[in-house]
Amino acid sequence: MQKKRRFGLAGLTLIELMMGMLLVAVLITLGAGSLRPLWQKYQLQAQAEDLLSSLFLARSEALKRGVRVTACVSRDGIQCHSTGDWDQGWLVFEDADGNATRSALELLLQTHGALPLNLLASGNSPVARYVSYAPTGRSLSTSGAFQAGTITLCRSSDEHGQGWKVVINAVGRPRLEKATLTTCL
Repeated sequence: MQKKRRFGLAGLTLIELMMGMLLVAVLITLGAGSLRPLWQKYQLQAQAEDLLSSLFLARSEALKRGVRVTACVSRDGIQCHSTGDWDQGWLVFEDADGNATRSALELLLQTHGALPLNLLASGNSPVARYVSYAPTGRSLSTSGAFQAGTITLCRSSDEHGQGWKVVINAVGRPRLEKATLTTCL
């Protein structure tokens, strides 16, 4: 004897499906709001690491090529600018004449565009516009004096004062430091 099986239809009604989607949307909205500070923190750190990487590139290329290599503030990614801060962008180039200003004949090695809105980057006086490396890997100003300084990166809207500092020591080695700032630049 065979038994008859009866299968019922199982599924969701349109109302149940809509309520489930509404619940998922609410959870995503709540989760995204709590992740924003974390995302902002890592965005700032990533930009600081980009600048550090560009300085390491400039130093290693100066050693490898046996010529002066400079990283400088640049709005357009083509030439160095004597005004503005590092947050507008920068470039790395072979600085054949050692004047920390790129001419059309000097080889462009890397460009970095402007930082995202609300991120600021400013160097103190010795490194306000450029960091230049001699073929020995030492950082030197255009006058030939050693060049050391700090470029500070922070979020303009951050009330907690968290930031990063790219510190260039007297022999030109850059390093990254986490910083607690009283104000953002």
